[in-house]
Amino acid sequence: MPPSRPVVVVLGSGRSGTSLLMQVLAALGMRVSGELIQARRDNPEGFFEDARIVRIQADLLRALDAWPYHPIPGDWLSRPETAAAAEALRAVLGEHVARPGIWGFKDPRTASFLPLWQRLFTQAGITPKYILALREPAKVIQSFMQAYGTPRDMAEAVWLRRTCDALWHTRADCHIVHYEDWFSRPRAVAEGLARHTGLTATDLDRVLAGIVRPDLDRAGRDGEALVTPSARALRAALQDCRDSGFDRAGLLAMVAACRAPQSESAKEKGPAPGGRPDQ
Repeated sequence: MPPSRPVVVVLGSGRSGTSLLMQVLAALGMRVSGELIQARRDNPEGFFEDARIVRIQADLLRALDAWPYHPIPGDWLSRPETAAAAEALRAVLGEHVARPGIWGFKDPRTASFLPLWQRLFTQAGITPKYILALREPAKVIQSFMQAYGTPRDMAEAVWLRRTCDALWHTRADCHIVHYEDWFSRPRAVAEGLARHTGLTATDLDRVLAGIVRPDLDRAGRDGEALVTPSARALRAALQDCRDSGFDRAGLLAMVAACRAPQSESAKEKGPAPGGRPDQ
């Protein structure tokens, strides 16, 4: 396996603009998987998710009794189920990085499983390029509720946990893209992505015109107000974090305060009806 091959890892809570981000990256020349999750009514442009990675990570969540939205156990890295998933992910990773060009992937579950991925990256001599897709959390929550029937409190917990996991496990060494910025400064966002990933930003106006459309902000202008103090504090801390230049130490301090152990009430199960409950 070639050493020091970059891999783009798109992180997000889900319903946060990761699919749009993947579309732009693919248009800039990033290679995506040939076996993608098919488009659905709640995401008609497509999810741009590798079907095998989604399956492996969703199965691991089930094996760890964390399906679909619950915290994973503290000893998950040492579990035999995780070892089996690692072998499967290693095979997928090796297949993709052996091909020419920069490959990238996304799956909202990846944020929680980053310690496993980072082991695989280190073993394979891969340099990950992390991108975190953010969106106004009230809109994320509303979109979860509309698309999957997820209860409001669970949707907020998913946003908080996955966002914190993405920042904590990467030590905030990631490039941050706000969904709303696609509609106010699309060219600057795309140019920043190209610089971060090593992709070539050419003919950007044509590329963006075919992908970024105002009607993509389907959750509307309002949304579900944040309830928990941790979610409100993290939202405030992320407001001015963009691209690759932001106060990482300050943001990580906030993330650390938000990563309190989940209460037992968060373990109350109840699959989200409809849509993709694993998302």
